[in-house]
Amino acid sequence: MPTRKRRLYWDACCFISLFSSESTTPRLQLDALQTTFDEMLAGKVKIITSDAYRAEVFGKDGPEGQAIAEQFEACPHFEIVPLRTQAWDMAGEMRKRCQAARPPRKLKLGDALHIVAGTIARVDEIWTTDGKLVSYYEDGLLTSVVVCLPYLKQLKIEF
Repeated sequence: MPTRKRRLYWDACCFISLFSSESTTPRLQLDALQTTFDEMLAGKVKIITSDAYRAEVFGKDGPEGQAIAEQFEACPHFEIVPLRTQAWDMAGEMRKRCQAARPPRKLKLGDALHIVAGTIARVDEIWTTDGKLVSYYEDGLLTSVVVCLPYLKQLKIEF
């Protein structure tokens, strides 16, 4: 019986870390991003992001960035969540909740939109390389969807 593919939401930080091999991103996280990206290309996992990722990841890269983005978007295991009015409203509410926390937390609009897009898409997990977002999730300020750092799943070996 086929199993359901894991649905992982990646915020822009994940793509930026993967493509630039940022020295600020721990090696285990980079390995998890690369492995999961390869799994997506092989059809084993679905990677989801918002339609804002192009601007955040590729900026003004012009034709080169556009060509890379089009390759992703042609992959049947890559999905884009459109940000509509509901997402903006939910992001605003999430930012207010963070500001009202004790101590107050500052949640950037782009980060809030990524969390909301993952929530709307009903993903299994929202991946980010931003430890601050993970701590906001752990403090109950974001969503019921798990927000975590990229990781590799360990296979269980039974003897």
